[in-house]
Amino acid sequence: MRNKNLWIILTVLVLIAAVFAAALLMKPTPAAITGGQIDAAPTATTTDLATAAPVTEAQAYLLVTVGSVTYQPLPLQGEGEFSLTQGESGMVNTIHVTPTSVWMAESTCDNQDCVDQGVVDLATMDSRVLGNMIICLPHQVTLELYTAAEMEAIIASLEEAAP
Repeated sequence: MRNKNLWIILTVLVLIAAVFAAALLMKPTPAAITGGQIDAAPTATTTDLATAAPVTEAQAYLLVTVGSVTYQPLPLQGEGEFSLTQGESGMVNTIHVTPTSVWMAESTCDNQDCVDQGVVDLATMDSRVLGNMIICLPHQVTLELYTAAEMEAIIASLEEAAP
């Protein structure tokens, strides 16, 4: 009986190690932003946060995370909308931005909690329950609004940590 239990435990450990290794090898690819469209597609590429352009162009920056991938900060220089499309899954989030604010205008998720979270802007982000964030749990999308100074500090700390 003990041998059976040992083999079961060993098999489970091997399966866990295989899943972990597969997860490391199959990292999602970053998004490409073109003409108001953010495509989280396998062929898309973007630069790393640590090599992002200097932060002096805008008052506010939007940091988009899909799953475990965080994309290059977007300077908010005007008013407009971006559609974030996640490959073949058909999941779409429409993000409305102004030079100092962001909100989830639309989403194809069922519960619409992300749309109901309202506007995050530089003046009120400290008083919101979620602070500078809007989160769409079904699509695993996180939007974070940062001031230029905060984004500069984030990039500087990443550059210091880089080998």
